[in-house]
Amino acid sequence: MIKLIGENNKVNYGCIDDAIEWNYEDFILRDFFNKEIKGGKKKRAYHQFNYIGITAGEYMIGFAIVDLGSIKNVFGFLYKQGEGLLFESDDKALGGSGKMDFPRNPDAYVAKFQSGKTSIRIEKSHEKGVLNFNCNFKGRLKVKGSCPYSMKKNNPLRVLNPSDPNRFTFTEKCSPLRPNQFQLSLDGKKLDFDSNAVTAIYDWTGGYLRRETNWYWTAFGAVLPNRTTIGANLAAFVNETYFSENAFWINNKRSRISRVIYDFDVIDPYQSWHVYDEAGTIDLTFTPEGERNDKINAGPLVKTVFRQFVGTFEGYFHPEGGNKVEFKDVKGFCETHRAIW
Repeated sequence: MIKLIGENNKVNYGCIDDAIEWNYEDFILRDFFNKEIKGGKKKRAYHQFNYIGITAGEYMIGFAIVDLGSIKNVFGFLYKQGEGLLFESDDKALGGSGKMDFPRNPDAYVAKFQSGKTSIRIEKSHEKGVLNFNCNFKGRLKVKGSCPYSMKKNNPLRVLNPSDPNRFTFTEKCSPLRPNQFQLSLDGKKLDFDSNAVTAIYDWTGGYLRRETNWYWTAFGAVLPNRTTIGANLAAFVNETYFSENAFWINNKRSRISRVIYDFDVIDPYQSWHVYDEAGTIDLTFTPEGERNDKINAGPLVKTVFRQFVGTFEGYFHPEGGNKVEFKDVKGFCETHRAIW
């Protein structure tokens, strides 16, 4: 097991393919002039969030639990190809409201949120090899499933980087996960899809992120017609200080890649996106079809603007020493995000 914070406030940065002891409270947080930040200000500076995206036939589902210290947030949405956004839900609460329980441990946790008719429960344990979720948004959208998930079988990408000279960020990403149980309904009606082709992407981030954090982000997973499984999780701007947080998977074998480049029209993002790396290891064209977006303006404490697009990918992966895997019409997500938090 690797300790997050070692002696003399040393953060054990790296690509971590082992269990981690999340002793984040031992970290001495300092400001621009290296003065220690304590108490409530330090507590509010710690952020963590967990996003799960699912593709099930014509349907794409995304939901997240987000702890920004002073503000808690959960959201969920359902998109149907060819019809657009069928449902979205967003619940926010003040930090001290008691509506959210989101334990500080990326390897094993049961995260819960309850407010009115909205409830979320996400259980994850690498030791047990499970990821379970049970969500009810406004009493209308219900999403329930269970995925086998372990470091040994799924080879997630887990990297710990400095956010700036006085802060750190840990992130864990994996795609695709294959649910062995999955249920989806809207307004009491069970939705139909091919249960053998359902895939999920997993994304968890926690730490003392930069006060101003931006990112472009991409994630998708699929079962190709020849039964090859593929997935990717990519980002730019957010966490490229030491160890790359970009990877793709072919049949659960992980390939790490360096920086990725996003070429798209920020003013008109419904034009095609080109996402690639300099080495030619990955080359993707993303065609957006719809989006879920949100803004938070909580004065000087928290401001966020994000747009999460759903659409289709075509392109290829070319792992070092392996064969090129080409694909098209793969459903997935791209996102732009800006935050002061």
